Amino acid sequence: MAQLLPLHFNVTQRKIVCFLVAAFFLVLPVARVAYAGTLSCSVTTAAACTGTVIWRMSASTNAHAELPDQSTAAYANNVVCCTGVTGLGNLCSGTFATALKLSGATNAHVEQNTQVNYVNNACLSVPSGGSVSVGYQAANCFGFDTTLGSMTGVTNAHVGDGSAYTTKICATASGGSQSLTFSISDNSIGFGTLSASAARYATGDTAGSATEVEAHTITASTNASNGYSITINGNTLTANTQTITAIGSSNTSPSIGTEQFGLRATASGGNGSVVTPYAASGFAFDTAAFPDQIAFDPDGDNVSTTYSVRYLGNISANTEAESYGATLTYVITAGF
Repeated sequence: MAQLLPLHFNVTQRKIVCFLVAAFFLVLPVARVAYAGTLSCSVTTAAACTGTVIWRMSASTNAHAELPDQSTAAYANNVVCCTGVTGLGNLCSGTFATALKLSGATNAHVEQNTQVNYVNNACLSVPSGGSVSVGYQAANCFGFDTTLGSMTGVTNAHVGDGSAYTTKICATASGGSQSLTFSISDNSIGFGTLSASAARYATGDTAGSATEVEAHTITASTNASNGYSITINGNTLTANTQTITAIGSSNTSPSIGTEQFGLRATASGGNGSVVTPYAASGFAFDTAAFPDQIAFDPDGDNVSTTYSVRYLGNISANTEAESYGATLTYVITAGF
């Protein structure tokens, strides 16, 4: 399930004849943790499966098999569908167990995972910290969580549902705990004095800088099988009815003497990435798309990515002398 961690920081600007101070305040909740259930698998249709498909079959008995990423229409009425474990997947990497080895990607004979004749694997996977095992037993799957299906022999075999043959394909899985972490390095940053004759960048000491620097970092990680997404929400710098213009949806270079408020970010470590329009060398602040995604991680390897965030403030000669402010909210959503 998706989990949200809202991160807030408030920006207060004081500008008297182009003077600006910004303070960002962050409230960081503790990452929530939930525990996995019991693995349950059955043969159903691809359309009816609300869990994870482990393999697909041409029939419920005397069947050939295909890998879960295949789409042969004749195999759509008999898929092995598993649910009940948080973060369950069908990856053959990370924490996983091979359920069957197939002679090909589709229209395949099968063999047990101890054999070495076939190289196409149908797997069950769980997030880091979990466990998964597969075994083969005669008559039943006593001692395991569930029955995946059954098969005619050890290798060069046909496959079917759990009642088709004596040799059962059995599995147990535990997803361990869900983990989602999100932190910020500095929750008070500022631009210092803004000028219509020079660009200004926010810094952690609130003095600002005439050259682009990192204002703070955001660090995120999860063991969710579908990774996470980080979005930003809020408004541009505002004072009563006056605003400093948000840069918008195009990644834009600083333009001295033009009102601009925006940010950009870079990523290091893990598999996290910054997305368009915040990933290039210019700046953006797309309030029309808010909440707008700024970064994501596609998988749950639980390795932290650190995002270096930079903020640009520019004013024009006509910008009203006022006390400006904005509230930005970063939200991370995990794909459990």
